[in-house]
Amino acid sequence: MNHHITTKVKINSVGTYLPPEIVKSTDLMNEIDSENQYDIPIDWMSNVLGIEERRVASDSSKPSDLAIPAAREAIESCAGLDPQDIDLVIFCGMERDQPEPATAHTIQNALGLNANHVFDVANACFGFIDAMEIASSFIKCGIARYALVVTGEVPSRVLRAAVKSLKSGVDIKTARNIIGALSVGDAGGAAIISASDDYDKSGFELFNMMCQSSLADKCTYKKSEDGVIEGQMVMAPLANFFIKTNHRLIDETLDKLGWDNFDWMLTHQIGKKPFERLSGLNGVKPNSMIKTFDKLGNITTATFPVNFKKLCEENQVIAGDKIGGCFGGSGMAIGQFGYTF
Repeated sequence: MNHHITTKVKINSVGTYLPPEIVKSTDLMNEIDSENQYDIPIDWMSNVLGIEERRVASDSSKPSDLAIPAAREAIESCAGLDPQDIDLVIFCGMERDQPEPATAHTIQNALGLNANHVFDVANACFGFIDAMEIASSFIKCGIARYALVVTGEVPSRVLRAAVKSLKSGVDIKTARNIIGALSVGDAGGAAIISASDDYDKSGFELFNMMCQSSLADKCTYKKSEDGVIEGQMVMAPLANFFIKTNHRLIDETLDKLGWDNFDWMLTHQIGKKPFERLSGLNGVKPNSMIKTFDKLGNITTATFPVNFKKLCEENQVIAGDKIGGCFGGSGMAIGQFGYTF
């Protein structure tokens, strides 16, 4: 589905939060004794996946614990914003603090906001993109002036469960289906978005989305009746579909945008191979990809705000630059966007 944006909606500010603890991939592989138990080299994750380390929150951390400081940073860095003008708060992490109430209420209460529209959305790693499109619709319809889109991700819960299972000794097939869970990392991220001014050319130009729900069983996460985390991350079919679909969609996206190329490209990041393959997309300039997977791993929905912040802080981005996005989430959801800086 192609969604053209008539009234542009722009990103005013972003905020991020990274837990201080760093866990190296080689330490995880040593912990599960990967070479002896599964014939997987100790340096497989750092060399093959390109993930050297990730941030990990404490066992007791809730999603809101990472979301709140990220949201606070986004609010404080949004020039001229009265926080009481935020009319919409969407929490879009993979996991919530609790089934009820929505984690967005916990975040609003902690920040002293007074939005009338406060709710959660969830769509695995794709949640932040969905939430931005939903928030854009609220703004274009005049329902909201400013929206806070926020996430807090603690997939280290899944990582710890996978480590425990792999340490205990499982068959090779099971090991290969769950070892991908060691690639994740924890992070919080947030964005403040609003309608662009008449004289301001910045904002989202297009969202281009599609889904292939027949792949829903390839990456799963659930809890058994006794509270044990179960699931798998079968990376090969997911990565292949992610790469092929983005290559197939990119010409359509560029055509709809009326652009020949992107000045910068933001992507969901699950490892070295997909990142390198996406760098070969039509319209992607050399050295325009923003990279974080090597030091943060797969930070799921926090990928967009963390990468957008890095783009703004570490690169020579100027007004009018054309930013592309290629994101995905298990299910499988795939989406691209065009954004004028």
